[in-house]
Amino acid sequence: MRISRVPVPLGYLRWLALGIALFLLAIGITITANAFGLTGFAAASSDPGTKVTATVSAGAPCTADGGANERVTFTIDGREREARFNGCGHAEGEQVDITVPADPPPNLVVYAAQAATGDGTAGEGLGSVLLVAASTAGAAYTYLLRRPPRTPQP
Repeated sequence: MRISRVPVPLGYLRWLALGIALFLLAIGITITANAFGLTGFAAASSDPGTKVTATVSAGAPCTADGGANERVTFTIDGREREARFNGCGHAEGEQVDITVPADPPPNLVVYAAQAATGDGTAGEGLGSVLLVAASTAGAAYTYLLRRPPRTPQP
């Protein structure tokens, strides 16, 4: 067979077809794994909570140990609430925007509204690419294990 006037042995075309087939198989495995939720990428919460403005009632300095929690007060559903704020470096009386979950527990810890904990999908694309690569490598290795070893003829 000739491609662009260059003779290409038929064996090379078979390897090319096998490589393409293994790659398409890996893509199919990845799509199936994503469809059944087997890749570990959880969907973002549909109700992240309510964004409210809170007042810092007890500030905490930012130290190297990173264990500082501040106290904030806020009003939600007509009730004044107090919660721990996972942050530091705010002055007493300073206004901060926080996200309060839909059904807040009694010992509530709130986060800044700008913080998107658990909502990021930055690694999803890379995870899918790595799953395709691993599937392709596994399929190719399985194919190589099936073949008998090539020994030179005397």
